[in-house]
Amino acid sequence: MYALTVDRRGSREDPESLAMLEHRDRFRSSFPGAVLGWQISAGDELQALYDEPQCVLDVVLALADEQEWHVGLGIGHVDTPLPENVNEATGQAFVSAREAVTASKDTGYPAVRGSDWATHAEAVLSLACAVRERRTETAKQATVLAQQGFTQQQIAQELDIAQSSVSRRLSSALWSQEQAVHPTVLTFLELANEQPEAP
Repeated sequence: MYALTVDRRGSREDPESLAMLEHRDRFRSSFPGAVLGWQISAGDELQALYDEPQCVLDVVLALADEQEWHVGLGIGHVDTPLPENVNEATGQAFVSAREAVTASKDTGYPAVRGSDWATHAEAVLSLACAVRERRTETAKQATVLAQQGFTQQQIAQELDIAQSSVSRRLSSALWSQEQAVHPTVLTFLELANEQPEAP
């Protein structure tokens, strides 16, 4: 399973701005599909448990885009029966998530811990996050709409720009290239969950 532990950046410098209850509620509504929903696990941390890699990828990329969180993903066994509250859950996935969020504080990118497959997932995921981080604001406007399924013509209408401008923005954002690596990340996430070690 997939345990996510996220730590608010800069919380020590500005503890009054944490608003963790608000973030918890936002995560619950914005990031559905959790087996055990988002809870505050410490003063500046939130955690949840998922069993679907696509949900996990969506969460990790969204939080990386915000650049306000250290994101740790742990993949592995979770003790059963599952409790009602994620803070009471135990297992290797949660140990790995703790290691991952600590690593994320050093790299600035989401970290993944578990088997060797998790290491492969992190490598490709970091590349995708680095590409997204370097996008201009105008490029981000186009990619957000493209992610929602808008065609280039629809994006042009929404942003009131020429369709050729949309094409240039998506090209400069490496939109197609970034999307092309998502299946690879998902495959590695699945393998990390299914197999204890990579060959």
